Amino acid sequence: MKKKLLMLFLGVILLNMQVIAQQITVTGKVTSSDDGLPLPGVSVKIKGKVGGVITDASGNYSIKAQNDEVLLFSYIGYLSQEKQIGAAKVLNVVLNVDSKNLSEVVVTAFNIAQDRKSINYAFQNVASKDIEESRQQNIVNALQGKIAGAVITSSGGGPGEGANIVLRGATSLDGDNQPLFVVDGVALDNSSFAESLAPGAGSGFNGILGRSVGTPNRASDINPEDIESVTVLKGPAAAALYGVKAGNGAIIITTKKGKTGATSIVYNNVFSWDNVLRLPETQSIYKQGTGGVFDPTSRDSYGSPFLPGETMYDNLGDFFITGKSQTHNVSVSGGSEKYTFRLSVSNANQNGVVPETEYGKTSARLAGTAKVSDKIFITGSANYIRTTGKRPLQGPGLFGGTGGFLVSIFNWPKNDNMKNYLNPDGTRRRLIASATGDTDNPYFTIDKNPQSDSNDRFLGNVGVEYKPLKWLSFNYTFGTDLYTERNRSVRAVGTSLPNNLNGGVGETVNSFQSLTSNFLVTAEKSFGDFNTSIILGNAIDQAKFNTIDVLGLIFQNPDFISINNTVNRSMIQRNSVKRIIGVFASASVDYKKTVFLNVTGRNDWTSTLPVKNRSFFYPSISLGYEFTKTLQLEDDHWLNYGKIRVSYADVGKDTAPYRIESPLQSNTFIGGGFRNGFFGNNPELKPENRRSYEIGLDLQFFERRLRLDATFYRDRTINQIIAPRVSQATGYILQYINGGSVQNKGIELMLSGTPVKNANFSWDVNFNFARNINEVLFLPFPLTILRNSDASIINVAEGASYPGKSVSSISATDYIRDPEGRIIIDANGYPTFNTLFSYAGDRAPKYTLGLNNTFRYKELELSFLLDIRKGGDVINGNEWELVRSGLSKQTENRGNPVVFDGVVKNPDGSFSKNTKQVELTQGYLENNLAAVGTAFIEDGSWIRLRTVTLSYTFKKKYLPKVFSTANVFVTGRNLMLLTHYSGIDPEVGVAGAGVRGGGSAGLDYGGVPSRRGFDLGLKVGF
Repeated sequence: MKKKLLMLFLGVILLNMQVIAQQITVTGKVTSSDDGLPLPGVSVKIKGKVGGVITDASGNYSIKAQNDEVLLFSYIGYLSQEKQIGAAKVLNVVLNVDSKNLSEVVVTAFNIAQDRKSINYAFQNVASKDIEESRQQNIVNALQGKIAGAVITSSGGGPGEGANIVLRGATSLDGDNQPLFVVDGVALDNSSFAESLAPGAGSGFNGILGRSVGTPNRASDINPEDIESVTVLKGPAAAALYGVKAGNGAIIITTKKGKTGATSIVYNNVFSWDNVLRLPETQSIYKQGTGGVFDPTSRDSYGSPFLPGETMYDNLGDFFITGKSQTHNVSVSGGSEKYTFRLSVSNANQNGVVPETEYGKTSARLAGTAKVSDKIFITGSANYIRTTGKRPLQGPGLFGGTGGFLVSIFNWPKNDNMKNYLNPDGTRRRLIASATGDTDNPYFTIDKNPQSDSNDRFLGNVGVEYKPLKWLSFNYTFGTDLYTERNRSVRAVGTSLPNNLNGGVGETVNSFQSLTSNFLVTAEKSFGDFNTSIILGNAIDQAKFNTIDVLGLIFQNPDFISINNTVNRSMIQRNSVKRIIGVFASASVDYKKTVFLNVTGRNDWTSTLPVKNRSFFYPSISLGYEFTKTLQLEDDHWLNYGKIRVSYADVGKDTAPYRIESPLQSNTFIGGGFRNGFFGNNPELKPENRRSYEIGLDLQFFERRLRLDATFYRDRTINQIIAPRVSQATGYILQYINGGSVQNKGIELMLSGTPVKNANFSWDVNFNFARNINEVLFLPFPLTILRNSDASIINVAEGASYPGKSVSSISATDYIRDPEGRIIIDANGYPTFNTLFSYAGDRAPKYTLGLNNTFRYKELELSFLLDIRKGGDVINGNEWELVRSGLSKQTENRGNPVVFDGVVKNPDGSFSKNTKQVELTQGYLENNLAAVGTAFIEDGSWIRLRTVTLSYTFKKKYLPKVFSTANVFVTGRNLMLLTHYSGIDPEVGVAGAGVRGGGSAGLDYGGVPSRRGFDLGLKVGF
């Protein structure tokens, strides 16, 4: 018996020794495929067993296991991965980001993170990678071609120029149609320069028009490298909780945060080279003069032909240069289970294609989080931004002027060397003797008349979350946005700018401060198959503008630019305050995660409307049904996910400050004292009201590798707040009233997926399509047109709104036509035209498409973005100017005989085909052709290769140990443009990003030409 027990005991010992002998210690490091940084907190388990370990702050782990076992690595937001141990004692693992999982969480209003499935309205996400690959400093431009239903128009190709964005068409005839911008839950000012409407201010005071200088939109201050993602909330239902501020939708920007783990450093740079995309063709046959005769006292190019061998100067082509820029970013981030931090510093310097133009941006941002306890969580960020710019006078130049730099080039004969702009004594060389009849040489303009600006801005916010119970939380966020913007306009002695012949300087200082306070109470509870969520909130917003305009005329010392050096000085100060207080509620319930219902309501009180009308309530309701769950199709290979959604929403829109009572203005003419301002009193003014309906379908196919999102919508905005002209006998110029209605209806399609994916190769595709029909349903009697002076760029065509047409219509002079639309020819054989303006086109596109493809082969990646637009008329003011000056290609055939296509009116009132031959004279070109606006309206359709990027990520084993990741890339921008537009670029809005109503899109006159460029960069992590 003892012998048996001894044998059993020895057997157990030997068995344990064998097990111990097979068990080894496996160590390794877990990193992210996204940036190569270590991942702390990754779960490392032995498959099929309970327990395990987690990686430390540096991503390292150590676990005991047997050779034949499998380790399972899992982490939130990443795809789980299994590794066979075998003989390895060191297993380093790279986890891939779970893009499907990440796309299911969407940041919506007030920084509320929601499951994508529970959202019953249209939205769209743009990831940081897509923003980076655009190589744009302006976040608005970075969204071009990526958002269905978004029409984005860049003001021009100058460094730091602004851009305008409109979602689902213009809804206001005379108000701002751009969406609300929100950064980490706090509203961001996105204003652009606009002529002041304050009494005594504006272009009549300092001469600066909205189209005189290509200024930025303030959202461009944000550093794109700090952006984690952008969520675009397109309709009123999506942005309902934001209230009156988000009447045009909202763009929610979520910034990058620090990550738990070891401190990491990321540095990246971009070096860029830009040239003019293209220039208009000009004639090279005729030189300076008129009537076919050389005349040195004329600026026109209607003179005699160039003689063989005679010197000809390419003044237009030689003027522009290669623009160079560089951007440097560095970020430091890290943290522990209790806190995280991220510090980023960025510097960008850009030199434009116009000589002596530049733009600079420096940004420093610190963001952090702190877990005070299991119930209290704190977040905060502080961002200082400084921008500077130096720009040329463009468009028409100053108020009443004869043109900026490009218009001047269009009026410079090719027999004269434009580069020779100074006399030997340093004074300005004039092309013609008359100081008032001449225009400034473009080189003189950029050298002696610079337009400069600077902006110092601070964005800050702090948030506190208190969660006393698992189902209950309290959130409070306080934020501020404040900046001081300085603009300076120099007019040197000798300039031909009106009222500034002896020099002058205009300076404007804008001080802005907004305060935002948001308080939310959120309760989430499940009751059996029902999941519920209730949000109660309060929002308080205040925005202050303080502006000082100073104008000094007549320099005492022509070489010293200062207000103190001027003889005559004037100053105007203007202030405004706007406050909005809102309370809101949202209730959501779903049944078995299959049927989703959401109801919201918000009441706003705004300070800009009369007391009796300043409070208004607007609700929204949305319903979604995931029918694939009911049909048990979730595991179906063909259709895995399907949801239909419907929504209805109301939203109000208020107006700018001081529209209900007219402010007084100094009466500088008759009698002195004060007089009424521009705007008449209206104590009955009401908010605009926008009512929207939306139905959508979300489908996912082939194991969720292909997604289709379709949306149909219709909305109508009534009680439009407009300011038509009134009889000056009333004592006012304009009168704000309620009247008119605008309707938008359309369809949006988004298709995304991964058609091909294997171990070494993948192909991702994103496609979007949008079609919007915009219509002014009616204008208040007796209006038949609503003009927008900011959209008036040339004498014969302008932006305006007509009943039955689009808000962004074109109004222009036209030929006189017979009942069949044929041009009527006069007795002399030339076309007849009407000097009255009439409807002449629509600047809004019929539809837009965007196609983004990304191909990856191992560590090599190629992506390109195609941007397509059909329709959208453009006023080619540049061609109009070239015809008038005689440099247009159209004027080459001067003197040739022609029979104009049209009809002549017979004595009996009938019409017959014109057969009379006439000569193409200078008089016809300048006084007939150039007097017809419709002759310069062109189709602005395009197919554009917006970006192409080739990048390579180095494998870690080829890098020095100090590097965690390294990536190099090259990007081409605007490499291809296919269009029938004869101008520089149909994507143009020379009047600036701040134009109200129909906006500035499709207005082309004297702006900085668009650019084609290349970028070369490097990104490394440490």
